[in-house]
Amino acid sequence: MINLFKKGFIYLTLMVLALVSISVESALAAEVVDYEEGVTNLNNTPENSAVVGNSLKKPEKGWKRYDDNHEKLIYEKDKWVSYTGNSADYKKGSMGAKKKVTAKMEFWFLGSKINIITYRAPTYTQDAVVKIDGIDQGYLQSYGSTQSQTVAFKKEGLPFGIHKVEVAITSTPSNVDTFTLRLDAIDIDINGSLVDEGFVEESIILDRNTLELVEGIQDKLIATILPENASKKIVWSSSDENIATVDQNGNVTAIKEGIVKVTAKVENTNLSADCLVTVKKQGSTELESITLDKTSLELLEGSQDKLTATVLPEDAIIKNVVWSSSDESIATVDQHGNVTAISEGTAIITAKIENTDIVAICTVIVKKPNNETSSAILSITLVNGITKEYDVTNTVLNSYLNWFESAQGTSTFKFTKTISPYKKVTEYIVHDKIASFEVREY
Repeated sequence: MINLFKKGFIYLTLMVLALVSISVESALAAEVVDYEEGVTNLNNTPENSAVVGNSLKKPEKGWKRYDDNHEKLIYEKDKWVSYTGNSADYKKGSMGAKKKVTAKMEFWFLGSKINIITYRAPTYTQDAVVKIDGIDQGYLQSYGSTQSQTVAFKKEGLPFGIHKVEVAITSTPSNVDTFTLRLDAIDIDINGSLVDEGFVEESIILDRNTLELVEGIQDKLIATILPENASKKIVWSSSDENIATVDQNGNVTAIKEGIVKVTAKVENTNLSADCLVTVKKQGSTELESITLDKTSLELLEGSQDKLTATVLPEDAIIKNVVWSSSDESIATVDQHGNVTAISEGTAIITAKIENTDIVAICTVIVKKPNNETSSAILSITLVNGITKEYDVTNTVLNSYLNWFESAQGTSTFKFTKTISPYKKVTEYIVHDKIASFEVREY
């Protein structure tokens, strides 16, 4: 009986210890998640739609939100006070700048975009300056009709990396009652985070954590090693190449239906980042996608070529494709996919299904004409209005002129180009498709 009692006591003790251990682990896990991830967009729109002036109660998809009292937000001592008098504030509180004083706060974040959320009131300052990396970005829009959780500042398109943000109240209104300003929350990239000053921990991140593709379709993942001056090689791999493959430039190709993990790893380290890739069958009505006929393109300054976008599934409701260029000083694109090379450099052409986040990209490399190997630009305008341009030698030019004079009908003339990542690309021009051509010697 005594032995039975002892065994029962030992068993009970072990159960208590196990429960305590689980409680401690749960508490630690809860402490790690110090932000809220967005799951819907403002007014349930398909894309992020919040702009400065909107009341945004929750972060949108692709964003995460940190509360105003986060330990990595640094407030000027004795000039800010925690305020919990308004239940409409995010997490029922905000950080208020004391009345009739100038005040500053600052923080560092890893990412490429940011929202600053404030309480808005007609007595608050209009002179709260925002600086990012020391550059003046304008004023917080926290002055106006009373409204909680207001987007008072928005900045997107920063290079993904570490950025310092400063908010400085330079003057205060004379009629202020309690606070000059109330900061409520900070929204940043879903893949970013608030960091400490001088953060230099080496890491690798991907521009996307999930990716959906149709069989046979390709898309590109972009990996960033931090700090940005880290000069190390990235090694790409797929957990199942029967489902999807990835080359060493991050181009993912869907092979067959299934789920696979694509990993980008910093060579000779344990640093890695994963993207979960879901491949679906062609014609699946569950997944909409867009692809381009070319993922890379090389053009000479002043020349033009056309990209063709294909939206799947083919029986989907017809949607507009919106075209854009990452740098129109290098290459432009019209809303028919016609790309025009402007000046030497590299630009990304994006085709996006309107009102969705579904995109396809093409890398355009614009080069200057090579005077050592060529002597003329041959500009051929086709009957469909597209212009093709080739940097040709005298030999090729003379061959073309002789062919044009004698050929007819569907006879073709071939031009050879170098387009990354291919060794050689051959284009064939059909004689009866030529409307006119022009020779520009140099």
